[in-house]
Amino acid sequence: MKIPSKEECLDILSKHGTPKNIVEHCKAVCKVAEETADKLISKGIKVNKPLVITAALLHDIERLKDDHMNAGADLIKKMGYPEVAEVARHHGFHSFKDEILKPHTVEQKIVFYADKRANGSAILSVDERINDLERRYKKDFSMERNFTKKIEKELLG
Repeated sequence: MKIPSKEECLDILSKHGTPKNIVEHCKAVCKVAEETADKLISKGIKVNKPLVITAALLHDIERLKDDHMNAGADLIKKMGYPEVAEVARHHGFHSFKDEILKPHTVEQKIVFYADKRANGSAILSVDERINDLERRYKKDFSMERNFTKKIEKELLG
């Protein structure tokens, strides 16, 4: 399995022209993902931490495109990182409505969860993040909240 380093991921984002605010968001997601992976590893749970870190850093590489989860995963796969692509593909809220896109592996769940904790470069609780989305979009996100809380409980108890 070929996995780029953190430095290589940041270089990939830079060369791709990823906007600075999105790069900062990806770094925040990576921080939460790395901390979550460490907690699970300390409990004896097998986690491919380099895969988690890389997928967290690259998950929004195509954030400005429609269907950015699939567009980003397809690009990552074309770069020669198919395993990273399959973790990154499952980070969107739409995932919980689709059995195929729902995060299944521990690595997919970690990146999904970490993405829901990062609001731009700020790290929030799940409730703070969902409350912010509800305020901004004037929409009920209770299904998304419940799914994310379920993932959080699976990962962290």
